[in-house]
Amino acid sequence: MDIPSLVTHFDALIDTQTGPIGRVVTSEKNPAAAHAFSFWAADAPAAALALDIGHIVVAFSEEAAVIGILDEPQRYSDLGTFLDDYFDYQGEEDIGAALASTRPEILVFTCRVLASRHLRDDVRSRRPPRSGPVYYATPDAIRLALGKEGYSGTAIPVLLHRNGNAARDAEGNEIFEETDDGNRLVFQHTPVDVDSDYLLGPEAGHANWTGQSGLATKTSHALFVISSVFQRSPQSVAALMFNVKGPDLLWLDKAAYVSTDETEALAARGVKMPTPLDRLMYEKMAMSPAPVDNLRIFAPYKPGGEPHNEHGDQINLDGTFDPAALNTLRTARHETDCLYPILWNLQEVLRYPHRVFEGGDLDDKFFGFLSDLREQNVQTVKGFEAKMREIMDYLNTEGDDGKKPQTWNDHHRFTILKANNRISNLTRKCGGLLARNLVNYGDLPRCDGTFADRELRVIDIANCNTTVQELLVSATIQRIWERAERSELGVEKVIIFVDELNKYAPGGGRGGLRDTLVDIAARGRHLNVVLFGAEQFRSKVDDEVVGNAATSFYGRIGDEEIISPSYRALTESTRAELLRVPKGTLLMRHAHIPVPVFGVFPRPPALAGSDAQKVYGASVHFGPEESVYRVLRTMSQTAGVTEPTLAMVKTVLGEHDLTSAQCDALMERVRGSYRHSGRSTPWQYFCNTISKNGI
Repeated sequence: MDIPSLVTHFDALIDTQTGPIGRVVTSEKNPAAAHAFSFWAADAPAAALALDIGHIVVAFSEEAAVIGILDEPQRYSDLGTFLDDYFDYQGEEDIGAALASTRPEILVFTCRVLASRHLRDDVRSRRPPRSGPVYYATPDAIRLALGKEGYSGTAIPVLLHRNGNAARDAEGNEIFEETDDGNRLVFQHTPVDVDSDYLLGPEAGHANWTGQSGLATKTSHALFVISSVFQRSPQSVAALMFNVKGPDLLWLDKAAYVSTDETEALAARGVKMPTPLDRLMYEKMAMSPAPVDNLRIFAPYKPGGEPHNEHGDQINLDGTFDPAALNTLRTARHETDCLYPILWNLQEVLRYPHRVFEGGDLDDKFFGFLSDLREQNVQTVKGFEAKMREIMDYLNTEGDDGKKPQTWNDHHRFTILKANNRISNLTRKCGGLLARNLVNYGDLPRCDGTFADRELRVIDIANCNTTVQELLVSATIQRIWERAERSELGVEKVIIFVDELNKYAPGGGRGGLRDTLVDIAARGRHLNVVLFGAEQFRSKVDDEVVGNAATSFYGRIGDEEIISPSYRALTESTRAELLRVPKGTLLMRHAHIPVPVFGVFPRPPALAGSDAQKVYGASVHFGPEESVYRVLRTMSQTAGVTEPTLAMVKTVLGEHDLTSAQCDALMERVRGSYRHSGRSTPWQYFCNTISKNGI
């Protein structure tokens, strides 16, 4: 079939409105091949001038359309050597002036083949494209090229591919974006999906992010992907994240995509808000930019602030814990409903001796004494102190022969003294996490407990010391993995996001958490635990962890990292691009995609942690009207009902002339007694309460 007929047949795959943007070119030295070909770019139409690395185009072979992604651009002329051009300009006073006869130049792109579509559905064509026109690919062609037809699971949007041709509406008209400089053409954006069966299992699983800290937007994109999974997955799913940097993950329930009035108010306070293009991206992916509905934040106590009960054996946390005592930045009034404590007794800490004791202390004698403490059911610091008094009384009591015994239960005095010193020091090393008594959580949720559907659980360790951080990360992941092995997760899939994988699963390293992460990477997709990992140096992470990730994302990477063998599968041009890729752009590799693809993503649905901290944090004090409004808005969003406006709140409060303290007392009453039953909204309940009590 001739090419004009192929253009007609495959018109759904090519942007015919933009028209041809170049022609396939072959030569004796550079023939077209089954997996790569070259084409020269035209000077017209204008869209051809936008061609760049990562764009997707369509060419033709016999009876087939060939879809490829642009890789290496090179400009050619007929000069034999650089000296030829130098001699042409010899004697010219202005080397910037054009010669009387300008030498022709062409821009040639190498194109790596993504997929082919034959006239017959039962034929897989691998024939190289022949000389002929090249067109921009349409969204249909891009979806075909990215393997969407072969998905066995649900399509999960993770990026948007940006081509060089214009975005068009249903009538085929070009779409423009209003900017400060006037209207600007919006480029074609196509959702880049991944197969849920290859992201969450069972076919394959896990995802990995690599890139420089602060420049690769690893955590932001991981949040975006989790939001996408929550919206699209037909299975019940939950996620667990560790907050390691200030307020980064503490305000994921605060919307970034708000009304125009709220956008202007937040922008006036220095908050960087989403752009119209960000909103358009969500529309393109048919996603809602909604923040997290079910957010739970867990944190240990501030060092020295942990509760204790000197007159009893137990600390009852349920209903009595003080959120302000927790070691977290989310302590603003009316913003602590999602906070829960983490408090351990001694027995729990001693389960992880490698995390709390120095390696030189952990000999067989020391382990033997720890084992004896477990056998004697020593569970708390108070119990350990009592046991040590009993042991020392025995060791300091002279026998019938006038000598003091040197052993207790076959443990030498020196071993016991060393253990006493090291274990007593745990109250300092694990300050805020280790209680003196037994801990009873009652009905409070546990950070390692069963999950609820669409729950996002954040463990805040940002302000903890290194010992507490490593304890909580290691113990929480290990306990959830044990739940998975017993089929007690509470949901069908749990996503665990671990940052700094090179620290917790280093290449060539050994240890409890590294072994657990390797086990999750190998078997997690079958036991419904999915590992989302991120690191600055992929080359420093255990090969089994990154090798088992069916989806990988790359942001900006440093030059000392890009030369490692971990990136040898990428072309030279792609590696060069990763040295300078802008924030918000990532390279993706996925099981269904034969060639890595660049894509962009919008701002996540929630405000950035640093911005939200400025607006909602403890250092910000709202007036009584705004405080009441924010509480009612949060309650209304939780109940899924219409929320009041700030003007409505001001009107009602203005009628009663309440002080700030009275407003606080009123809202504590409303929050404590309101139950959503469909009979009244939080706003109606508030109005009824203020009227009945005659405030």
